[in-house]
Amino acid sequence: MRNPDWATLPTNPMERISRLLIANDVSDFVRLRAVCRPWRSSTAAMKSRTYRLRPRNWIMLSDPDSSPTAVRFFNTSTHKSYSFNLARYLENYTLVQSSDSLFLLKHKLSEHFALLNPFMRYITDLPSKIESNCEEAPLQLDDLIHKSMFSLSGVIVTSSSTIVLVSKFMNYLVWTKPGDQSWMFGEFKFQCSSNVLFYEDRLMAIDYGKGLVQINLANEIVNQPQVEVVIPSKKLSDLDDARYLVDCGGEIILVTFMPDDAEKQHFWESFEAYKLDLKEETYDRATDLGDRSIFLGENRTLSVSCDDWSSVPANTIYLCDLYYGDTACYCHTPNQAAIWGGQPRHVCTLCCAHVRL
Repeated sequence: MRNPDWATLPTNPMERISRLLIANDVSDFVRLRAVCRPWRSSTAAMKSRTYRLRPRNWIMLSDPDSSPTAVRFFNTSTHKSYSFNLARYLENYTLVQSSDSLFLLKHKLSEHFALLNPFMRYITDLPSKIESNCEEAPLQLDDLIHKSMFSLSGVIVTSSSTIVLVSKFMNYLVWTKPGDQSWMFGEFKFQCSSNVLFYEDRLMAIDYGKGLVQINLANEIVNQPQVEVVIPSKKLSDLDDARYLVDCGGEIILVTFMPDDAEKQHFWESFEAYKLDLKEETYDRATDLGDRSIFLGENRTLSVSCDDWSSVPANTIYLCDLYYGDTACYCHTPNQAAIWGGQPRHVCTLCCAHVRL
């Protein structure tokens, strides 16, 4: 009996394999296509679909603003790394924003916007015009990006391939889909005290007056996205001190800083972490993260499992504060109180200054 020729695998099984790989991460699909020419030919139709816009769980470990030729990505789920040279794209484009594994670009001549997927090395053209019923809405995306109240913090691609640009305090939102002729514009009256967390196709943030709020992006966004209060403010205490929301292995952790103390040199020297229960609308103090560690940054938070990442100790919180130029590491031990606090135990083993958080 002859051994099977994997290079001549029929098209239908190859498409099924491709869908399974893309459901996990687009980088696995890229590796599949790199095996041989017949496999690339069998997956040509899959490459042309909007799945190409959805790399998952990748974070940027280098800042393209300072070193465009040495961009490296790290996958928090599979622990794989990937290097990418952005320099040749910057010959024709200007970098507007980098968010995890996607780059928002602006063409130097036409001034049109585009989204670059570094894994597929594919550029998707985006509209420049903004469509809105709001009288104060800018007419061009370029005007919104340079608006003083709009601080662009992220580029998100939802499960329905909607591309969303998020402002730092979620006061503005613009979205479009590949092939659309304009962006849609939404304005929100938030008083956000935390970062904006993208969690299961939802944007989540802490609002001073409302509590934990979310905008569901799972379905088609027609006009103004609806804001939903997940946990009302009366069930959350000390919202004024809420700073970070982080997805910790499927659980949402809220980090709040303790009230100012004159004896403390920095505002972050003592804080508390809480696990939020969205269904029960409750929260409990988190005294143990198990095998996970949390990273807190200016516009990005993340959590990783330390079982396969030996260089980072488990049950640890890392904090990178760009304003003070400090990197702190808190390790929770049985000898400590039920909060992470006090002076940092040691310097972060993974330099947070080079992690785009």
